[in-house]
Amino acid sequence: MKKIKTKPIWQSEIIELIISTLITLGFDYLFPSPWNIHAGGTWFKLFFVLLVYCTINAVTVFLSVGKYESKRYEKLMYLPFSLPIIMVPAFFICSIAGAQIFNAERYANIIQVEQVESGEAILSEKDAGSIALMDTSSAKQLGDREIGAIENFSAFNVSDEYVQLNINEDAVKVAPLEYVGIFKWLSNRNEGVTGYVSVSPTTMTADYVKLEDGMKYIPSAYFNENLYRHIHYQYPTLIYGNIHFEVDEEGKPFYVSSVFDYTIGMFNGEIVKGAIITDPVTGDSKYYDVADIPQWVDYVFPGDLICNLYDIAYKNVNGFWNGTSFGANTGCMQTTKIDNYHEEDGEVYIEAGNDYGYIAKDGDIYVYTGVTSMAADSSNLGFIMVNERTGQYKYFAVSSANEKSAMNAAQGEVQQYGYVASFPTLINVDNELAYIGVLKDKSGLVKMYYMVNVKDYGKVVVADSREACVSKYAEKLGLNVNEDIIGNVPDEQPEVESTPVEFVISVIQYVDIEGNTYVYLGTEDGSVYKALFKDNEKLLFAKVGDTIKGTVTNGILIVE
Repeated sequence: MKKIKTKPIWQSEIIELIISTLITLGFDYLFPSPWNIHAGGTWFKLFFVLLVYCTINAVTVFLSVGKYESKRYEKLMYLPFSLPIIMVPAFFICSIAGAQIFNAERYANIIQVEQVESGEAILSEKDAGSIALMDTSSAKQLGDREIGAIENFSAFNVSDEYVQLNINEDAVKVAPLEYVGIFKWLSNRNEGVTGYVSVSPTTMTADYVKLEDGMKYIPSAYFNENLYRHIHYQYPTLIYGNIHFEVDEEGKPFYVSSVFDYTIGMFNGEIVKGAIITDPVTGDSKYYDVADIPQWVDYVFPGDLICNLYDIAYKNVNGFWNGTSFGANTGCMQTTKIDNYHEEDGEVYIEAGNDYGYIAKDGDIYVYTGVTSMAADSSNLGFIMVNERTGQYKYFAVSSANEKSAMNAAQGEVQQYGYVASFPTLINVDNELAYIGVLKDKSGLVKMYYMVNVKDYGKVVVADSREACVSKYAEKLGLNVNEDIIGNVPDEQPEVESTPVEFVISVIQYVDIEGNTYVYLGTEDGSVYKALFKDNEKLLFAKVGDTIKGTVTNGILIVE
């Protein structure tokens, strides 16, 4: 038998490493994730590259030596496969090492909570105008109406990711525009995204804010302009997430990304250690530790993480077993859990999870939620307020009915309308704490306001405006209704304005928003009119060049 001449082993190894590296880099480009030993994605990528290398190595060895002599090189073919195989149990061992059962004390001290004796030190009736009662679904309803004010509106959507901010001491919710798809990105990428939507939770109004320079590095962009990929290549070792849109006090846009660290074991004890702030116009980014984050940034600590860290800390406050179903639960507490209902394809789904409210105070945004026992009964032991920029926890003990009881009490007052109560927050009326929230219709629009005494949810009032609600509640408590009690609360509902219009159609577009079809009519002078199709079915026959007469009321066109 003729001896087969093979290439030197080192040459084959180099080729295999090059091929494996190129495949890995391609994978990393398509699915960017941090190169950090604490990130599960890093372990997956290492497992992937080792598996690719071992497969190429085995094929190379087999082809080099030939099928008749391959047994002499079995070690070269199969030994490298031991590396990815070893990674699997190593990963699970590292995961288990950080479990709560082995680290109860460390979990109990993962956050520091300041004990506050009185709610008066945190809230007062003067904060009524700053409490952001509108939830994201309601903000989206208002924000979607502004799409008609956008140039080339067919290329963009308003993002569903509304963020609660405090801008110049005013509570607002903002959401950027996003590309509809890759083809819209290709045709508009030179100009970029030209603005964002700002919604006022206090006045229940929305505005489209046009930017001087378009945003190019955003989550809905593609290839190198995709924000996730852009940040990944600027900070390849940082574990980042919670990427969201914010604006500074001058209205300049930024994207803020929370940066996480894992302090218990390899993958446990997640905390926020800083933030990456990216200019979406230029693409410039800068990392800040938590203590150095600029004052104008409002949202670094996600609300769900805030609640989860509190739950974990106070579950383990007196040891692991004490916080289990087998233990006495001494000293254990948890944040309020609310069952959220949603309907899909005729089926009703229930999802239990954290819920919380927001308060704009002293230039920052605070997350508010009640705290109850591990039994999750109908009463609260107290409340926490947490600064979303600094992560500072404040707790004050006030025995009370929980938020769900207050929501049910408010809904009972207007059951004939079928309104749904949103998660409330707190207000202090003459040193008497009360829940305050909104009631929404089935479409998610705010219809009424409610207030419920935290200790006696039989004391409940509802009203058409925030001002009227606070006033009625003060009267119910027997207080004098004056500015000292009501605070500086703005009128909620703007006057209805109707304007007659007549124009020639130059552009016509149909857009589906939340199951409703809207017709957008553009004119040669750049004006855009929005009409609800079901109220204007005659527009079915409208075409470019037709003259339209009608009336615009609060931004909605009614055709004659």
